[in-house]
Amino acid sequence: MPAELFGDVYAGRRVMVTGHTGFVGGWAVRWLTALGAEVAGYSRGQHPADTPPCSAVRTFDGDVTDASRLAAAMATFQPEIILHLAGSTVVAAGYRAPAVTFASNVAGTVTVLDAALHQPSVRSVVVTGTPAVTRLGDDLELGPYAASKLAVEACVAAYAHRLTQQAAGRRAGEAEPMQVGLARPGVMIGGDWAEGRLLADVVRAVRGGKPVTLGAPQAVRPWQHVLDGVSGALTLAARLWAGPAPRRRYDFGCEPGESRGSVHEVVNGFLAAYGVPGWPLHSTGGGAGDRVELGYAAARAELAWRPVWPLPLALSASAQWYRAADDGPAAVAAAMDGLIAAYATAPARPGPRPWPDPRDHDPRHPTTKEFPCEFSSPATKGTSAPSWCRCCARRVTSSPASTPACSPRACWVRHPRRCRPCGWIYARYGPSTAMVMTPCSTWPPSATIRSATWTRN
Repeated sequence: MPAELFGDVYAGRRVMVTGHTGFVGGWAVRWLTALGAEVAGYSRGQHPADTPPCSAVRTFDGDVTDASRLAAAMATFQPEIILHLAGSTVVAAGYRAPAVTFASNVAGTVTVLDAALHQPSVRSVVVTGTPAVTRLGDDLELGPYAASKLAVEACVAAYAHRLTQQAAGRRAGEAEPMQVGLARPGVMIGGDWAEGRLLADVVRAVRGGKPVTLGAPQAVRPWQHVLDGVSGALTLAARLWAGPAPRRRYDFGCEPGESRGSVHEVVNGFLAAYGVPGWPLHSTGGGAGDRVELGYAAARAELAWRPVWPLPLALSASAQWYRAADDGPAAVAAAMDGLIAAYATAPARPGPRPWPDPRDHDPRHPTTKEFPCEFSSPATKGTSAPSWCRCCARRVTSSPASTPACSPRACWVRHPRRCRPCGWIYARYGPSTAMVMTPCSTWPPSATIRSATWTRN
């Protein structure tokens, strides 16, 4: 696994994943383990028979709505980052038992956020949303599942509020505020047997020798492989670890034409990848289908995130998982690890994070790593001012009495410097001591970067 993926934030980090036995959670814990994180899972469910658990994950059993048990698990594990992936995800089940859906999604989210807020070790929490709905219309026409996820977004906003944080004792000088974000992925595919899952129903029909039944063949969704959705949540959690993001909710979808397609097109593409092209299809619905769209403009601009696998590759990877399921749990585990490695090293994957790593300058997280950068010009006398190394996110020292070095506390630099290994440009200070971020020499002269923006050549 490349060390620079997600800025190496997760290496050695304690991460708790709720719902780690589920579809998304199962992929998340395997990926986090590969990144070098110390992972704990909290779930009431058992792993499906054909999906083996990750042996490196510490497991806590319990319902996500059990406040005392969840708080005890957090107190024991002392997580620094939490990915809340637990909850009810079956749309049809919401109509049959709306109270269960609201308890799992809304009450469960409140329980997780409340326990995390009162656990001092927690620095960032990411909750997953849905592309299905963003607001409630005046007609109040909304299904239980979509309504519960809309309520989840309100819960995230409430617990991220400054006054809520202060009331819990998370204020300057006492405890660092807990950063909370909401990641809205597209419709994820890649290996799942839950009720109502499109590809799972297709595989079950093929195994049973029956035609595939399509209820809404013309419906269009923002399809994406589950690793795209997981990478979005991991990217947001890493960004929140470094400090507040420009916004709290990000869409991690796809561009028009990249991964959008009708149900009919997706099923045909999957059948070809699965090795049974031309399998008979039976449509019970007709006419124009509804369309759900989800982009990623803000995630690309502010988090340097973009989807990696287009729809054909996502369908091919999904077919690989379902074929491995025929050979048993060991084959599934090998397939998942291989797909994660292939995704992480794909040419289109997100690059290194465009934000500093607070581990390097937070006094609560001391480090002994040597300063890896070289200055392109010697230190000179003058009025000193603090600056950050844009390569390793540490403050830099450059003075007549000292050699360039890093410190978790106060350091100084007097002139623009370029980090030779990576090309970052350091800050310089003008006559009024106002910070000016100097862009790389290849940029237009008019490109002035604000101090809160991190960019790279």
